[in-house]
Amino acid sequence: MLDELDVRSVRALAHPLRLQLLDLLRFEGPSTATLLARRVGESSGATSYHLRLLAKYGYIDDVPKQQGGRERWWSYRDRRVTLPPDSEGSGDRELLAELLSREALALDLFLANRSDSPEWDDASFIQAQAFRLTPNELSELQRGIEALLAPLRRADADDGPSDARPVRFVAFGFPQIMEDTQ
Repeated sequence: MLDELDVRSVRALAHPLRLQLLDLLRFEGPSTATLLARRVGESSGATSYHLRLLAKYGYIDDVPKQQGGRERWWSYRDRRVTLPPDSEGSGDRELLAELLSREALALDLFLANRSDSPEWDDASFIQAQAFRLTPNELSELQRGIEALLAPLRRADADDGPSDARPVRFVAFGFPQIMEDTQ
């Protein structure tokens, strides 16, 4: 059972600016509120507020003080998001729709710019498969995917080969609800 803090931590993602800040930290590496404010066209006060909220719920970390620097640096923290069971009026459906909308927008942007990078076109994929699984098998599949992805995570945007680019990987695993066909 999830406690109220877990529900609030999931809902902390419901603001579009927070999702944008998370993407920038995830794909471009550590930054400050001021640098992020310039990047997104907001005030540093607004970005600072949203960064503190993301940190409160464990989505980002405070980077140890830079030598001689006064500004606070933030870095993306890998955190598993678990949606709580939906309750009437909770807004969880809307939150999930927002998260999926962000991923769909990123996919649309990629598809609109495919001719710019044929080698990435060849490597990219969209895959949908159907299985008959038990809840334990679905959990095992999730753990297997996480284990496969773990060695590919790089601590910083500058880590890894020079031709490495930010890549989004979205996977869903949920039971299919069959509509009544009568």
